[in-house]
Amino acid sequence: MTMRRPAGPTAVRSCGPERPRGPRLLVLQGSGNQVRWTLLAANGRPLARSLRAFPGDDALAAGLRELLADRNALRFTLTQPGGGREWVWTAHLPSRRSDSGHQQPVAQSARGYLRSDQCRRGAVGFRDALDAVNAAWPKSR
Repeated sequence: MTMRRPAGPTAVRSCGPERPRGPRLLVLQGSGNQVRWTLLAANGRPLARSLRAFPGDDALAAGLRELLADRNALRFTLTQPGGGREWVWTAHLPSRRSDSGHQQPVAQSARGYLRSDQCRRGAVGFRDALDAVNAAWPKSR
């Protein structure tokens, strides 16, 4: 992982090759050992952010492995939070417990969309970006 310049109280680290050519994950260091991820498009624009704060790098790596392994099982909801005008998508992984029908929210769009069809395309773009990240992800992790 490459350490980048801290942004406010958060340090940012890039996961993967030094000069990625496609989508890439950034690790955001919060207070203590708390870490989150953000997925950037090839042009550097944020696509999505994790909804969960992980207690450290090992938990983050495990969460990312699960997300990448189960990316084809993701389900998306499109909402207009707070009755606003912008649409956001949320990605959900199926529950690991057989007695639960609930899905676990794992990621949300990094921005709002003016129309629901744009939001839907953003969700598809997120899934496509996960495919690209998975192809480049170190298999030894």
